Amino acid sequence: MRFRVEGRNIVFDDGGMNLLSFDALRELHTIVRELRTGNRELLTLSFARSAGADMNEMVNFTPADAQRFSREGQELFADVERLPMLTVALIDGDCFGGALDLAMAFDLRFATPRSRFAHPGARLGIVTGFGGTSRWRKIMGRPAANALLLANRTMSAEEALAIGLVDRVASDHEDELERLETLDAATTRFIKELTVHSDSLTRSQLLLLANRLGELHFSR
Repeated sequence: MRFRVEGRNIVFDDGGMNLLSFDALRELHTIVRELRTGNRELLTLSFARSAGADMNEMVNFTPADAQRFSREGQELFADVERLPMLTVALIDGDCFGGALDLAMAFDLRFATPRSRFAHPGARLGIVTGFGGTSRWRKIMGRPAANALLLANRTMSAEEALAIGLVDRVASDHEDELERLETLDAATTRFIKELTVHSDSLTRSQLLLLANRLGELHFSR
C-alpha cells in the first residue's frame, strides 16, 4: 500500500521517492472516491517528497499505455478538485512533476521550509498529461508558470510562497489545520461549489447557482 488514511490525512509513503505509478494513481483514486461522501470539514494529503511520475515505468509504455496513464491522472486530479470539503496538500520535501500537478488540484498547499518545487518536463523531453499546463491559471501568474514549466526552475518554499504556488510555509502546520477544522463544513462546501464553477459560468448563472445552493444550505 502506497497510501494510508489516518484520520483526516491521507499519507503518501511508498518507502522510497513516492512515485506516481499507474497503480499508485488507481490506489489514490479509490481512496478519493470513498472519501467523497460524509461530513468531513477537512481532508489533507501529506508526503515527505515526491519525484512525480514513475519514469522507469513510463519508458516501457506503449502509446495506448501512455494515454490510459494520462487519463487516469486527469480523472483523479479532477475528482480531487471536486471534493466537497476543504482540501490541503502538506508538502515536506521535493514536489516535482506529477506530484506538483497533484498538489495544484488541492484547495491549499502548505509546505515546510525545506520543500522544493519543479516541473522538469522541458528538461526530460516530456509534457505532463495530468493537467499541470492548465491548472496553474487558478494559482499563479504566467511569468511564474513559465519559470516552472518552460525554464525548468527549481523553486524554494519561500519562492513558491511569493508567487502563490504555496499558501503557507512553516515547520509545523498543526495549529493552522486545527483552525481550519473549526470552519463550518456546510458553509465551506457552499463557498467551494461557487468557486469551482466561477470560471465556467456566466455571472447570471453564478447568481442562480448561489441562490439555489443558499436555499439548500440554509434550509437545513
